[in-house]
Amino acid sequence: MEILVAAAKFVPVVTFGLLPIMNPLSTVPLFLALTKRMSSLQKHQQATRACLYAFSILAAFLFLGNGIISLFGISLPGIRIAGGLIVLVLAFRMLFSGEGEASTIDADPSEIKRAELDFSFSPLAMPSLAGPGSIAMVMSYGSQIPDDHMIVGYIVVLTGIAITVACAYAALAGANWISKRLGEHGIQAVTKIMGFLLACVAVQFIASGIREFVVSFS
Repeated sequence: MEILVAAAKFVPVVTFGLLPIMNPLSTVPLFLALTKRMSSLQKHQQATRACLYAFSILAAFLFLGNGIISLFGISLPGIRIAGGLIVLVLAFRMLFSGEGEASTIDADPSEIKRAELDFSFSPLAMPSLAGPGSIAMVMSYGSQIPDDHMIVGYIVVLTGIAITVACAYAALAGANWISKRLGEHGIQAVTKIMGFLLACVAVQFIASGIREFVVSFS
């Protein structure tokens, strides 16, 4: 029982660590541009599929993370430092330019629409919602799961991912309302706030990795 109570305390940690980097608000403009001529039902389907795909991608990297680490002979502190650096770069972009990962998609929405009508997997789920930063964050969390509590640890991280994806779904489902209420400047302001929170999480990851490197070599 004590283990479950302790584990429940880490669910918000995972959620608040992943939510700023996923930053669903930065995906709202892209979602609106791509679904401009779609019906309400089609928009709902695209939002649902995108979030399901995003959850599946992050869950896959959570479970395959240790295998990837073993395959390439990467140490856990190395994963944490590398993940922290990637997240820190994205956080600086959000802070100083007001752009999230959704802004890195080069294809024009009209070009994407002509190429493929169902864009729920790409570009919405990947790389917008489940981009490199989100994947690095999930793998970093996976690397911190204790060996004697693997099942509980995976449940905690999966729960955090599920809550974050649910927030993303709420943002996409209410994209029109959010766009009208916040506007472009409001979305940029929220992105900068999330960028600051994300920078704090990234520094913590880097500090933990460096500390473990020092301990292992000493």
